[in-house]
Amino acid sequence: MNKFLLGLNLVLVIAVGVLYYMYFDYTRSDIHDRQHAQAAAANTFKIAYFELDSLQTNYEYYKEVKDYLTKKDSDYGQQLNAIRNRYQNKLKEYQDKGPTLSQSQQSDYEQQLMKLQNDYQTTEANINSEMQAEMLEKLQGVKMKIQDFLKAYCANKGYAYVFASSKDDDIYYKDTIRNITDSIIIGLNEQYKASKTK
Repeated sequence: MNKFLLGLNLVLVIAVGVLYYMYFDYTRSDIHDRQHAQAAAANTFKIAYFELDSLQTNYEYYKEVKDYLTKKDSDYGQQLNAIRNRYQNKLKEYQDKGPTLSQSQQSDYEQQLMKLQNDYQTTEANINSEMQAEMLEKLQGVKMKIQDFLKAYCANKGYAYVFASSKDDDIYYKDTIRNITDSIIIGLNEQYKASKTK
């Protein structure tokens, strides 16, 4: 019986040794597999950036929107200048004729001047409001075109993030290898030319 128990203990010790070896071999290989998976994920996590200033200078659609907004601002400025000129002309006329005018004529001039001044202030407030709304709408349209283009571009190139960088941001160093400005400008301009020919 002693020999049987000794044999059984020997078999159990060998079994424990085999299980011990298999457990540590599995955990070592699992750690290695996790590290390999993490390294692969890190290599596929690609980040890039583009120079916003260069894009604004070279993207045809943005330049067209900017020219449109500049012309609109100039038109609004001309409207305000016309009202201001009418006011100044009426004021000069009032000052020139002032001593010779009757009390009722002076009152009429003052009312006309007040009306022109109110017209100017009201028109200026309306124009500023319209200009801000239109500028926001147009620039949001440009941003949406860039975002739509980047969705397809990043899916094709494998980028997880693309940041816009400008001379005013707080980034102190940028690796030029990650700069995709030129290819984005080329792609956006080609896409814009294609949409204009439709």
